[in-house]
Amino acid sequence: MHLKLIYNPSAGRGRARRHIAEAEALLRARGAQLDIEESRSPGDLTRIARESSAAGYDRVVISGGDGSLNLAVREFDLARGTLALLPQGSGDDFARVLGIPRKLKAACDLIVDGTPREVDVAVANGIRYLGVAGLGFDSEVARFANEVKHLRGSLVYLYAIFRVLPRFTPHHVRINERNQEIMFAVVGNSRQYGGGIRIVPSAEVDDRLLDLCIIHRTTRGELLKTLPRAYTGTHVKSEFVETTRGTEFRFQSDEVLEVYADGERLTTTPVQFGLAEQRLRIVAPPR
Repeated sequence: MHLKLIYNPSAGRGRARRHIAEAEALLRARGAQLDIEESRSPGDLTRIARESSAAGYDRVVISGGDGSLNLAVREFDLARGTLALLPQGSGDDFARVLGIPRKLKAACDLIVDGTPREVDVAVANGIRYLGVAGLGFDSEVARFANEVKHLRGSLVYLYAIFRVLPRFTPHHVRINERNQEIMFAVVGNSRQYGGGIRIVPSAEVDDRLLDLCIIHRTTRGELLKTLPRAYTGTHVKSEFVETTRGTEFRFQSDEVLEVYADGERLTTTPVQFGLAEQRLRIVAPPR
């Protein structure tokens, strides 16, 4: 099996860089022929993944977290490429949803022995993502979390929440044909983000539907009390939380709001969410 292994040296606060030699040894021990390349920047990771997906490799392996996976899929050749994931990020939410092991040896075994399955690919203004995209409080937290260097995993997201919340004010948006005043809204292809927050608990990665969760205007205190319930998905029972499903959602706002997905900045409002016509082949345990 001929693999291309792309690793993001900054993923997981350096976790991918620290374990790349061990990953190489494990994959070669399984008989894989391996080409390894380090990404130098977000754009470089996207370029390498695009070129590798069209180069005839059996599998293009991404060593990194949700952000690395997001960058890799943006221009990935969905028709010709097959992707595999070595979870080395802070949260690895998409790997958790698919059942891809975070233990290095088990993940390497799956890369060689596993069978690809097809998953949906979401788009925001034509830019692909796999997990959860959001705007409002959600995206402001994501932006702040990207600047935190001294914490790892879900602690990064929790710390960012407490830092952003005191100065946050609701936003006026138009969602499809309805005017709303919201704290934030997310459109999920997958059910969770932020190291285990099940923000759209009913989302499935292969049902050809997107799940929308709107957190309507409420007090900062009520929002803070509700957030812990999102780890189990029970926040959707709150009276100021609305959920629905569909194949397309449009957002407009008087002010320009940033849209983040999988921890990466995607675009700004106005934004249209939808599904890519083609699916992604990714190596994962059976559904």
